[in-house]
Parts: sequence; C-alpha cells; structure tokens
Amino acid sequence: MGGFFNLIRQSIMKKFLLSLTFFVAAFVSAHAQFYIGGSLNAEFNKDIKIFAIAPDVGYSFPNTPFTIACAVEYGGTIQKDEAYEHSLTLSPYFRYNICDFGERFTLFTDLSSDINILEFGLLNIGLCPGVSFEITDRWSAEFSIGFLGYLKEPVEDQIIKHGFEMELRLAAPSFGFYYSF
Repeated sequence: MGGFFNLIRQSIMKKFLLSLTFFVAAFVSAHAQFYIGGSLNAEFNKDIKIFAIAPDVGYSFPNTPFTIACAVEYGGTIQKDEAYEHSLTLSPYFRYNICDFGERFTLFTDLSSDINILEFGLLNIGLCPGVSFEITDRWSAEFSIGFLGYLKEPVEDQIIKHGFEMELRLAAPSFGFYYSF
C-alpha cells in the first residue's frame, strides 16, 4: 500500500516540475532581461583569512523592481594555525530594488538563502542590503554590505550554532560585476 502512494506522489511531483518548467520558460522568453556576473569577497585579520568567489546568473523582471537569481559560491577559510577549510554553497536570492539615487545608483535588498552543498548543515536565510552602480547600459558594479536573518551552522562535530544574526560588513563588503543582455 505504501508503494502505491509513493508512486502517486512521484507522478504528481514530476507533473508539477514539468508544469513549472514550462511556465518559467514561457514567462522568461516573453521579455528576457538576463544577467551574468559574480562577486569576490575577502576578509583578513590576525586570526583568520576568508575568501569567496561566487559566479551568478539572474533574471530581472521588466518594468518591475524585482529580480530572481542564483549564485554558486566557492570559499575558503585559513585559521591562525594554518588549518584550511573550504565550502561550496548554493545561494538563490530574490532582489527588490528599493529606490534609485540619481540615474546610476540603486539601493537594493536581497532575500537570500545559503545552502552548503558539501556539509548539508549551513543554512542562512535573510536580508542582504546593497548598492548597485550602473557603469554603462550593460555593465554594473554591486556592493553588498551586511546580513540580517537566521543562521544555522555546525561549530564543532556535534554542536550546532543557530539563531538570528545582524552583521554589517563595511570593512569587507561583497564586490561584484554584472553584464546584462
């Protein structure tokens, strides 16, 4: 009996994913405003060195302040004792452009989630504010400067750190370049 219900559930899930794929493809092809790019992060202090590179791809909905995108981030951490750790994170995000300053600057916030692919244990979900500068009609530069949201990560083998966190990274912002087509 349980196998029958699993078969039905799998069939419904396949139909749902196929329908969602067709819907997204039809919607996106109507007015494409794609972009590609990525960001580079680095933080150095006396106890720890952190770096990350995150290429991403996204779609800006025409005539709206909304964007949907996803980044894949590879990062590394070097501790004071020269121990090295690396991570691979999937980071889907939904962007809302809050307001424009002049013709070239835009204040935005991303509702983002970070999922660690290597150690399924890290999960961040929250708001990441930033500023975008339009260099040309196609090129832009972005600076993300913080995080406000929920954080869950393993600290040691069996200990898990979780809770709400607010972080302002003025000394080590995320910096990225993007090309729209």
